[in-house]
Amino acid sequence: MNENVIPKWQRELRSFLGIKSGIILEGNVYDEFPRFQYAGDETVFLDTDNLDQTILSLVKEEQTDVFFFDPVDGFYCYENSIEAQRKMLQPLFEDYSTNEITKNHGCTVCLMPSEKKKGCKGSAETEQYIWVSEIIRRAVSDKTQYISKDNMVFVLNFASRLDACNLRESESNTMFLNLMAATTSVQTSQLYCNSLIMVVDKYNDIPAWVYLNNPNVRTISVCVPDRNTRRIYLENLYGDLAPFQLLSDENYEPGKQFVAETEGLQLQELKQILQLAYRKDIKPESIDLAFKLYKYGVLDDPWANLENDILVHIEGKLEERVKGQDEAINKVKTVVTRAVKGLSGLQHSGASHKPRGILFFAGPTGVGKTETAKALAEAIFGDENACIRFDMSEYRLEQSDQKLFGAPPGYVGYEGGGQLTNAVKNRPFSVILFDEIEKASPTILDKFLQILEDGRMTDNQGNTVYFGETIIIFTSNIGLTKEATDPENTFRSTPHRVPTVTIEDPTKEDTQEFRNHVTELLTEGVKAYFNDNGRPELLNRLGDDNIVVFQFINVKDAITICDYKLGKICKSIKAKKDIDIITDDILDILHEKAVIERAHGGRGVGNMLEREFINPFSSFICTLPTMPSVLRCHNGENGIEFEVMLGEN
Repeated sequence: MNENVIPKWQRELRSFLGIKSGIILEGNVYDEFPRFQYAGDETVFLDTDNLDQTILSLVKEEQTDVFFFDPVDGFYCYENSIEAQRKMLQPLFEDYSTNEITKNHGCTVCLMPSEKKKGCKGSAETEQYIWVSEIIRRAVSDKTQYISKDNMVFVLNFASRLDACNLRESESNTMFLNLMAATTSVQTSQLYCNSLIMVVDKYNDIPAWVYLNNPNVRTISVCVPDRNTRRIYLENLYGDLAPFQLLSDENYEPGKQFVAETEGLQLQELKQILQLAYRKDIKPESIDLAFKLYKYGVLDDPWANLENDILVHIEGKLEERVKGQDEAINKVKTVVTRAVKGLSGLQHSGASHKPRGILFFAGPTGVGKTETAKALAEAIFGDENACIRFDMSEYRLEQSDQKLFGAPPGYVGYEGGGQLTNAVKNRPFSVILFDEIEKASPTILDKFLQILEDGRMTDNQGNTVYFGETIIIFTSNIGLTKEATDPENTFRSTPHRVPTVTIEDPTKEDTQEFRNHVTELLTEGVKAYFNDNGRPELLNRLGDDNIVVFQFINVKDAITICDYKLGKICKSIKAKKDIDIITDDILDILHEKAVIERAHGGRGVGNMLEREFINPFSSFICTLPTMPSVLRCHNGENGIEFEVMLGEN
């Protein structure tokens, strides 16, 4: 096996041990790692193990002593017996006076377990508190007194947590000064020096003054396993997981897909997926089911359970709830067809897990953009609540992305996670609606790049959230207004928004030329928005074909919406007040008013009905001593009037 198969960080660490006196290991430090045996020009895979054992395998033990420390177990080493461990550790604490032991407090001092050693059984006989960083500094700086071999390596685990555990700031400063001194005053021979390895989550968990401009310190990033490492791991499975070795074969399509799909996962996560497959009796050829179970927590796939006539059902549901948007609905159907049949993103790499569908709804207010998203959720998942809506006007501030994806560690709200990531974790099969995206801070747009491309996002707590089973919809009225100034009016000299297109005569049907103009205007407006904000790559991920333009509702559509909403109002009154309302005599006047309001969309028609019908009805029934069972409406001098039918009280 060629040495190049060894992860880069291991090769780098092996090169600089004994060269750099201070090494900061950061990143994926809590994972399992492949261990190799070096036999001349050959490199042999041994097993996977934790970071301690991996570091031991990289050190030539016949020339080097390796000591470890963590705040839980104290100082320890890996020897075969308690006596051997005690003998190896004891020189670290020679000449450590009682006064030094008792005067120091806080978490910079640590319980020294005299019997509690890694890998051995036994109970502690005595408890002695010691100054951790002082012991490390003395040991690393003066190799001749404290170790028996040519040089030593000291591994300080959980170094990210030491500072947070200190009781006083002065203790933290003393601790890190000692650690810095360990890297700068180390006794160096011609070829080798002692090395202190500090294991952290990220390198800036350590004060910058420890490593900045310090030529003795090198930072090494421990990355998640690459494709070769994952394949080697699969190749060497044994025991109950041995049947899954087949997945390492590059010519085995399920295995090839699995190796590609697990990009970015840790080896422990890879092992857990295989354990799930074993427990659920999932065979290697169906490993994608285990991966889906790991990602979403369930094996049931709502997409796979959709009826064969789902597209007809979706079309009927959209036409029932959204009026006058035939062109937009047809375009939505094309995207949903790909989503339902699992054909979205086939042109991308095999490892891509793009969302099932991506849509950008552009159009005037109140024409059915949000209603379309809700109707899709109801038609596909059987529940309108499967549409997770985010009003982007709530995310105007630059730091608002913390609300969606979670606050950084140490900030208020960190423990709660992000609103978006939490929602998708709880409901991975859903329609996600970002309403009025243009009102959000442009910095939030950057967060969507990874979601739209890879279908996943890591939240503030390091958990990966998958969007591969969602439909993502953005809505906006971009392009319908533009910025303008009025220099002749001193009160309006600052920029303000003015319409770019308006309906010339609401009483007449819009011409096809006008509708084409609206489509062109809104499409160009969406493109300009992303380009002007410096995010053409986000537009590229959306795709021009996924921009769906909703038109102004036409005359006949305004009448249809008016009848639909009036019917719902009368039905609700019947259910709540047990009153039947005869509206035949007022339909014409309501239709006329609805047509006039059509520039404001269906919401404008609804507001008109509230003003012209619901308000007079409320005023009328408040004057009655008892509720009638039937009312008739007619148009009076002051608007719509109501009368109790003959025979009623």
